[in-house]
Amino acid sequence: MDSTKKITKLTLESLKDKDLESTPINYEKEFLEQAKTIDKELYEELLQKNILSELNYFIECLPEIISPSINFNNDEKINSFLEKVNKNPKKLLNKTSIEELKEITKERVKADREVLKNKTDDIIKLSNLMEKYFDKTILESTNSSEKFDVIKNELKDLNISNASYRELGQLQSKLINTIYSIEHSMQNNRVELNESKEQFDSLNKKIEELQKELAVVKQEKSTDFLTSVLNRRAYEEEVEKIEKKHEAFESNYAIVFYDIDHFKQINDTYGHTCGDTVLKTFGKILKSLTRKEDVIARYGGEEFLALINYEEEKELYKYIKRVKNLITTTKFKYKDIRIHVEFSAGVSFRANYTNYIDAKKKSDDLLYQAKKEGRNKVIFDNGVIL
Repeated sequence: MDSTKKITKLTLESLKDKDLESTPINYEKEFLEQAKTIDKELYEELLQKNILSELNYFIECLPEIISPSINFNNDEKINSFLEKVNKNPKKLLNKTSIEELKEITKERVKADREVLKNKTDDIIKLSNLMEKYFDKTILESTNSSEKFDVIKNELKDLNISNASYRELGQLQSKLINTIYSIEHSMQNNRVELNESKEQFDSLNKKIEELQKELAVVKQEKSTDFLTSVLNRRAYEEEVEKIEKKHEAFESNYAIVFYDIDHFKQINDTYGHTCGDTVLKTFGKILKSLTRKEDVIARYGGEEFLALINYEEEKELYKYIKRVKNLITTTKFKYKDIRIHVEFSAGVSFRANYTNYIDAKKKSDDLLYQAKKEGRNKVIFDNGVIL
């Protein structure tokens, strides 16, 4: 009887004596204990395999652990570190790697704190301006067009930090639209409104409560039941809003057309329930990487569409790299099956086209080109390929 058979026998006897079930975890633990006494060479070999297995699992979870939460300026350092430990998992345990991981975490925390400070300052600025114009605009203004221009210019001069520009840029548009709508609806009743402010305040509270209830109903109506991102109808509504903002403020945004590679093969191999799980996970990842002021929707089947605001084109490249890195390093799980998923995409910059229709068609054409040229790539309308 060789040492392996002997260890196996002793393992089963020990589990029985200890009144433990022969589960994989209990068996592995007891087998290592017996090997430690009977065959030290086998014990060391098993111990190394066990450590390496645990390291690989930890590295698989590492992108989710250290991914930036607010500020993404240290993406390159994170990606470089992940690439290094993926090639050689044992490097994760050496002192240099641990110090590098600590430094990445410190930089991330410091950058996030700075962003939060800037956002707080910017919200105070905008709140003060909203308070200043509420009564004056609604109750005193007689020329809505003139007031619209004044507010628009003052909002632009707020000196909002880069960290908050996108979020508050959306709030900026909503403020202007709200003031314009209120002026338009109340232009024949300004005197009555001034005399009945208490009644107006009471009514406004009721309206806010109704708006909250309507928002819940609208969200349920506009969400794709499978992936929890916007459905196609809700996406078309968002296109109208972002186009109005583009026309009024010359804001920049890009259209990203995603398509999961070999999705039919996944369905044929593992079944449609597995395919649904892949779609849910894919949608969840896209939603987690898409900011509130941007739009992500399921367009149909395995196709997803995103509208991404930006100030500089390099922001789009960083966004796509984050999506590509997280999708390709995530093991899509279905029961005990782990599936590696890749995608193709086409990206068009709205500013390069006279209308949204042409820009969307270009992103769709680029997606088709990416799939035709071998898949697993993203093609931009300026020729950049990732």
